[in-house]
Amino acid sequence: MTASAFSSQDTAALERQTDSPTEAPVTFEQIWNETHKKVSLGWIRQNGYKRICLQFPDDYLPHSNAISTCLQTALASEDCKIFILADTTYGSCCVDEIAAAHVEADSIIHFGNACRSKASRLPVLYLYPVLPLELSTVLQQLATLQPECAEREVCVYLDIGYQHIYEHQLAEGEDTLHSQMREVLGPKKLFIEVYPPPAEDCMENKEQAETETASTAERICIFIGADNQRFANLSLTTTAYQWHILDGASGTLTAKNPLTAQYIRRRYYYIEKCKDAQTLGLIVATLSAVGYLDVVSRLQEMAKSRGIKTQLISVGRINPAKLANFLEIDCFVLIGCPFNNMYNSKEYYKPIVSVFEAEMALNPAWHMKFPEAYVTDFKQLLPKGRSFLAFDAEAVQPQDVSLVSGRMRGGTASEEAVDSNTTVATQAKMALMTSDSGLTFEDRTWQGLDPALGQTEPAKLQKGLSGIPINYSHD
Repeated sequence: MTASAFSSQDTAALERQTDSPTEAPVTFEQIWNETHKKVSLGWIRQNGYKRICLQFPDDYLPHSNAISTCLQTALASEDCKIFILADTTYGSCCVDEIAAAHVEADSIIHFGNACRSKASRLPVLYLYPVLPLELSTVLQQLATLQPECAEREVCVYLDIGYQHIYEHQLAEGEDTLHSQMREVLGPKKLFIEVYPPPAEDCMENKEQAETETASTAERICIFIGADNQRFANLSLTTTAYQWHILDGASGTLTAKNPLTAQYIRRRYYYIEKCKDAQTLGLIVATLSAVGYLDVVSRLQEMAKSRGIKTQLISVGRINPAKLANFLEIDCFVLIGCPFNNMYNSKEYYKPIVSVFEAEMALNPAWHMKFPEAYVTDFKQLLPKGRSFLAFDAEAVQPQDVSLVSGRMRGGTASEEAVDSNTTVATQAKMALMTSDSGLTFEDRTWQGLDPALGQTEPAKLQKGLSGIPINYSHD
């Protein structure tokens, strides 16, 4: 008997291949060495921590047990307990304070990619991998940029896997890397920074000072690392004349322009869709970053002034299947860390915009104002942030024209009610269907299982089925 179109083989779920990682896999020696061990033990003993969580990304999990055992053995006489955090709630770059609270942890050691969002509950130690880098190859590739970098300001950013080179030289009181790059590139000014920055507040002040003194039309930025989410975040938020990526693994140098015309058109299209929405879904993709509740309140206030309904959603890691359950929502706003923004949401049924794009759509202060740089950190949109613009509800236009549909937006509440009740759409079978987008939970035909509390008699416990849903065992 052949398999049905609605089923598959028994072993399909076990043999299914997962998505390949975007970055090259790391070895045990690259993520855990004597330096990592010394720093971790010193941090734990100096602060007197007793319940430590080790948070690993998915590609680090094969080495998690060996690292945990190493720390547990070294701390055996100090009554410390080590826990391993996997399958993080939102993203591996964010510190999962919610999962750590389940074991009453008093500290977290975070491995791998990190957005460095300020944690609000627990102290965190960040440990980055140590990737090999041939300095001679790097200087040879940078020499090809000398005609372009001459008499210009150059900013070199080191990815997390290559920060150890610069930090090691600074610890020894020398800066040969800076002098070698300056000799090869011949710039007017040369800045070398690590990304993500270790001290967020200091880095923000320094970037602001550089922005005031440097001409963005002359700045050349070089990122030593891979074309990953960290580069996307940095290149979108930092203005430059030209971006270059020097891949440390392959030693290749490529030019990159993140803000292409096609990308800008697509994001402005999503901003217009956000303006057209009658119901916004505010997806909370972080519960640890400072200020996320303030952003939620601000978005709700701006949406209410335009007559737009809002729904607060928290579903962990988002995917198209999860968000497809919210049929009444016209556009989603993702409130997450700087590395957890959905820049490309083509696979989703409804548009997903960032907090910055929602700010441009709902705040009239951004009307006819082109931003100098993209903002991925929502804290910069709050008071005391670099990109903060005060919201004035009275400045909201009562009516305007949608650039997507060409229809009028806004109007009084009575006009909206009449339009919502009288608008109809004709389907292929000549059936009439109302186009009311205010579908609520009560309007759905199926609202979940009925608990029927107090209406059923108690029953004996029975052994349930075992196996996977596609092939249960009835033995």
